[in-house]
Amino acid sequence: MFKKKKEPMRMEEVQSTWENLVKLERTLRRNQRVGRIIQPVGTIIFMFNLLLTTGNFILFLNNDFVNRFFEKVPILPSLVEPLPRGGWGSLIVFSILFTYMIPLMISAAIAGVFYYLDYKKHGNAKEPLNGSQIDKAKALTNKAETAYVLRREMPRWSVYPEAGILTGVVAVLILFAMLHFATSDSPAVLELALTCLALLLCLFVLFWVYVLLLLVFAGLNGFFCYASSEWKLYEQYQRCDAYWESVDPLEHNSRMEELRILSERRHRRKMTAEETA
Repeated sequence: MFKKKKEPMRMEEVQSTWENLVKLERTLRRNQRVGRIIQPVGTIIFMFNLLLTTGNFILFLNNDFVNRFFEKVPILPSLVEPLPRGGWGSLIVFSILFTYMIPLMISAAIAGVFYYLDYKKHGNAKEPLNGSQIDKAKALTNKAETAYVLRREMPRWSVYPEAGILTGVVAVLILFAMLHFATSDSPAVLELALTCLALLLCLFVLFWVYVLLLLVFAGLNGFFCYASSEWKLYEQYQRCDAYWESVDPLEHNSRMEELRILSERRHRRKMTAEETA
């Protein structure tokens, strides 16, 4: 497989790259801590508000048959009842603001605290780059590797379990209706079939609607702990590493020796495989 040769950075780029990497490392460490808090906290609040707005839509439809079973859901009806229900426009605007703005504002407040503490701790403090050209190249490579590893370890959040939970809660409403028809003295076959169809729609359509809404929220929430592209940081590490190798003959010779040993091992394995065959 063809491997693109690493392009080393120029000597005049070393100091500016070092300063950028120092700032980037601090940013990534801060954003790791922010992400580990605001992602679960924001998502839980968003899920709860989305569940309430779903119930609010159900009450807005004002269907006596649906309302009868909605009232059997534990706790949820009493929480939804105080929410405003006007026309379609006001309902949609309220739902968006209530569902998205509250968790995003809480996430922003949490992130703001971490930003303030981080600035108070570091401020505009600079980390010097001292030593010989080789020492600087090695330190630069280590700093670039640290930034890349921190970026890879940034917390990732999946929205699919949350969407499944929300779908399951809403599906309880349909299950109540199914149980009602199935256990009645004269089971209504048509109504039972319709509730089965509604359950399938709930599980396979509503689930993806919730996934989409959660993905939008996760994207907005992620701005509070934004990080550079992982691939971009890897390329930067490769350039720093190539620069170190270009200015350090010992490091270069060591790597050439490692490549020679690795090549000999591969050749021996290949010869062994051919003899066995």
